[in-house]
Amino acid sequence: MKAPFMQHVGLRTVAGPREASELRMRVEAHHLNTNGVVHGGALFTLADTAMGMAVHTALAPHERCATVDARIGYLLPVREGEVVCVGRLVHREGPVAHVEAVLSVDGREVARATGVFAVFSPEHAGSLKAKVDS
Repeated sequence: MKAPFMQHVGLRTVAGPREASELRMRVEAHHLNTNGVVHGGALFTLADTAMGMAVHTALAPHERCATVDARIGYLLPVREGEVVCVGRLVHREGPVAHVEAVLSVDGREVARATGVFAVFSPEHAGSLKAKVDS
């Protein structure tokens, strides 16, 4: 799965098992904020994408998914290197999937994220909110 946005941000996919994903991002100058560390939004993008891809591996061919809620905790600043993000489907019940992601650099955990994704068929996307709220 290689979307134009992933290419723009610099995310690379590594093959992973079903219900999981691995993405990598080599830190470049455009990822840094004014303090010289990777912008939190860049790490969040990596986590959200990895979590969505983990859900995607468990979908039926006609199903799609979308982020409903996501949270991230930043543990260590990242200045250089390659950020590895492993996303994992924790639990799915009907149209709701719970996921998590761990981000690390050189084996050191730098952030951890959790998310809730809605699972739906494209033809039923209009009724998505009612399904997630129930």
